[in-house]
Amino acid sequence: MGDVPVEHLSVGQHVVTAAGEARPIRWIGRRTLDCSRHATPEAVWPVRILADAFGPSLPARDLVLSPDHAVRVTVLDDVLIPVKHLLNDATIAQMPVAEITYWHVELDSHDVLLAESLPAESFLDTGVRAGFENGSEHTVLHPDFSPLTLDDFSLPLVQDGPIVDAVRTRLIARAQALGWTLTDEDDLHLVADGVAIRPERDGTTARFSLPAGAGSVRLTSRSFVPERVRVGAGDGRRLGVPVRGVSVIDGHGVIRSLPIGSSLFETGFSFIQDCETNPWRWTVGAAALPAVLWAGSTGIVTLVIETAPDRGTLQAWLAPATGPTLRAGADENQGATRLSA
Repeated sequence: MGDVPVEHLSVGQHVVTAAGEARPIRWIGRRTLDCSRHATPEAVWPVRILADAFGPSLPARDLVLSPDHAVRVTVLDDVLIPVKHLLNDATIAQMPVAEITYWHVELDSHDVLLAESLPAESFLDTGVRAGFENGSEHTVLHPDFSPLTLDDFSLPLVQDGPIVDAVRTRLIARAQALGWTLTDEDDLHLVADGVAIRPERDGTTARFSLPAGAGSVRLTSRSFVPERVRVGAGDGRRLGVPVRGVSVIDGHGVIRSLPIGSSLFETGFSFIQDCETNPWRWTVGAAALPAVLWAGSTGIVTLVIETAPDRGTLQAWLAPATGPTLRAGADENQGATRLSA
């Protein structure tokens, strides 16, 4: 039959495993998530694997998986690794979406299927079936109230340690071979009430002309996760630019400033560092600035950001000039994944 969109499959239909065996579908789980209302949306955002990320035609087409969905890789032996542990923000990255529909295909026992030619696990119930919209269908057809355990995985499940590090190192090298490069250009700018404002930069200082009546203002930049750029970096934070000072000069030349350790710098900022000597802190790529700095001013004020490049340098992935890019497409909920059937 060939490749079939996962939402077009039906119970009883046969799918082809990675070993080439045709096996019947026992159940198809369906779950639509409103990520915008989730307490921690990054826990449920889909992961898009770009075509060729694992090797030629692996996958053969961009593939969208849930973050806990495991893929099969070989390091000395075959293992399963949940894709959320393989993120590199280049060829494998999460897609911030408002809503996503996940489909899971269950066989009579756990196995490895081919999703866009990439070996990926079938569904295994470890006690999560009730979270699916149609979870009750399975209970009616197959009344068994004892969920399976980790012992029922068809291959060893590995979530950390040297095997995962080795796979992540390979994936980064593969991304570079596909044309992904690292940049230290931070693309620093403001987004004030939805409008982008570019700075005048002089060394470590960035000056922005900001309307005094601005409400929502975010200091925005490229961002990166050190551990997703260099395996072993030991830092899983998302980082934007290091900032040492924030101040405003109003139309009368009066300077207003807040210490970088102020509790008003909260949303979009990491923790304070070197707090006893010369405090500074990273943004996370989109940091909210407190309107109290320019409240009561009129006309145009100058917002001054003192960066601290001596404390750390951004190293963000830059997509190839041509070729596939990681963007949410119109088919992110429907038809994004095809299985061999």
